[in-house]
Amino acid sequence: MNDAPKPVRIAVGLWLATAVFVLFTVVGLWFQRGHVQELTKWSSDQVTSFLVTLTVVAVIFAAAYAWLTRAFLRRKNWARVALSVISIVHMIWILFLGVSAANLVTLLLICVAIVFTWQSRTAQWLAEVREQ
Repeated sequence: MNDAPKPVRIAVGLWLATAVFVLFTVVGLWFQRGHVQELTKWSSDQVTSFLVTLTVVAVIFAAAYAWLTRAFLRRKNWARVALSVISIVHMIWILFLGVSAANLVTLLLICVAIVFTWQSRTAQWLAEVREQ
């Protein structure tokens, strides 16, 4: 990563921050389980089912971000495309869940990561491998 330009390093940091933030958010929801049940008026089983689903999805997204970021650092152009596709799916999932402060932070992280991932300096850095 030492030879990577600043936009690449920023993009990598943002993708990994997104992965970590998503996991911390879902862990936080487990600690607020009672509050979730109180707000939704769901039974304990419904809340558990909801949180398990959120946890599975969060782990899948976090793992995808981590794996694809690693490939991106290895200068795989397909990883840049895949990160963008996964992040769009993630944003749709977030919009499906509804508005919350954590979801807005996640959306912001994703949007800024996409911007840095697709900057011209990043494209040049990826193209250098194909030229060698």
